[in-house]
Amino acid sequence: MGTNGNDAARVREDLARLDGAFRQVRQQLLTEWRKESIAGLGITQARILTYLSEQGPLKASVLADLLCVTSGAVTGLADNLKQLGFIRRERSKEDRRVVMLEITEAGQQHVDAINAKRVVIMERMIRHLSESEIGELTRLLVKMNLGEQQEENRN
Repeated sequence: MGTNGNDAARVREDLARLDGAFRQVRQQLLTEWRKESIAGLGITQARILTYLSEQGPLKASVLADLLCVTSGAVTGLADNLKQLGFIRRERSKEDRRVVMLEITEAGQQHVDAINAKRVVIMERMIRHLSESEIGELTRLLVKMNLGEQQEENRN
């Protein structure tokens, strides 16, 4: 096997390490989130409230795309948030067939705490990085996400 075979093996090893690192970061994020509950909300429910607060009423399918989950998953999460009184379902004024999810005042009251918690978690997770490392990590993640979005837009 020549250099190309060695390079390919090295790339596979690097990708496996990257995958493992992503999994560990995700697990660490979830562990940190669960340490102090905000109204018993899971991280995805909190993200739903944040999106609705920032963007206004949204269709479940739009939220599903933003969260990278199925519309069915959003429906289940939204049912729970509705029972808690944090969101409501409203028919679109333009098209009565379309149901929009909208944050309530009760849900909005938790958004500041959710955002503050997100900052604390990120600070904990990056506390061992220098300012330049944080900047480089951010730059690379943004580049990776932009590349993925461009790929999706082409399809």
